[in-house]
Amino acid sequence: MKFFLKLVLTTAALQLEPAYARADLLEMPQSVALFGGAMVNEDMFAAADFVGANYESNTLLGLGYQVFPYQIGAFNLGLEAGLAGRFGRNASGEVWGGAVGRYDALGLGSVRISPSFTFGLSHVTQSQKGRERDHEQKRDGDARTLFYLAPEVSFARDTAPDTEVFWRLHHRSGAWGTLGDMHGGSNANVIGVRSRF
Repeated sequence: MKFFLKLVLTTAALQLEPAYARADLLEMPQSVALFGGAMVNEDMFAAADFVGANYESNTLLGLGYQVFPYQIGAFNLGLEAGLAGRFGRNASGEVWGGAVGRYDALGLGSVRISPSFTFGLSHVTQSQKGRERDHEQKRDGDARTLFYLAPEVSFARDTAPDTEVFWRLHHRSGAWGTLGDMHGGSNANVIGVRSRF
């Protein structure tokens, strides 16, 4: 996967300014993350209340990779790719990719706080029994390929700036019938650890 991302980024960079064309993937900020959590029987906004949300008996375990070729001050713009397993009432796999924006200039004492947002596409091997399958059947839709949105907040200490813990809302949606004739999709509240390099 890393070779494929390097090929895509190098090809894209050749179409941009010469300064970007000389950029080496190994010199760009990158990260890998491992995360897990529970799927929620709520819409995106209600699911963000991770304490009071109505959780399903479905879980999600994922692995993500990010690279940031563009930086403007404390704002970073890059790409994300991920792979997850979804377990519980049935098992399914998920793969996603998209653009990610991240802001790194917030802090509280010795802790750096970095909000970010990922937008892209997500594909699953089959719909998950629960909210996602219910919406699929209600709309006579197809939940396999949907939009992916992931608001996130990460935290890192000044003494270990390259290791983060984070909360993310892992959201899949048809965006009011735009994809798969689906309005809602699935949501999961996840907690993870990220290593930046």
